[in-house]
Amino acid sequence: MTRALIVGAIYKAPEQRQSKSGKAYVVATVKVKDGDAFQWWRVTSFSESAAAELMRLSEGDSISVQGLMTAGLYTKDGGETRITFSLIADHVLALRQPPKDRKAKAPEPQPQDTRSRQQRCAGTWAPGAGPSDDFPF
Repeated sequence: MTRALIVGAIYKAPEQRQSKSGKAYVVATVKVKDGDAFQWWRVTSFSESAAAELMRLSEGDSISVQGLMTAGLYTKDGGETRITFSLIADHVLALRQPPKDRKAKAPEPQPQDTRSRQQRCAGTWAPGAGPSDDFPF
């Protein structure tokens, strides 16, 4: 087996499954851009930390996955032979992006203060506004 690192986007949402022996694992499909084409990778994780990170993500999220790679052949219904790619993930890293539905916040209106910086710091803008220099001792 060969170790590989792939970077792509989750194409099919991760789902948690159980093996016949009762051990939990997570399966997802990752779409990786390969020039003008795409490759689809079946990603399986038995590691608790990698599985938890996969389950946190949804379709379209960017991801980086590292693990053991296998490649195989299958024949489509039309007789065309294709290569399948699988990865048993031991490390998963979500590549953060701003959410697609987040709207830009308008800046909150700031009160208009016409005083100069020196006046704001010294407190001498208006009589009675700010500290007094008269000390009672």
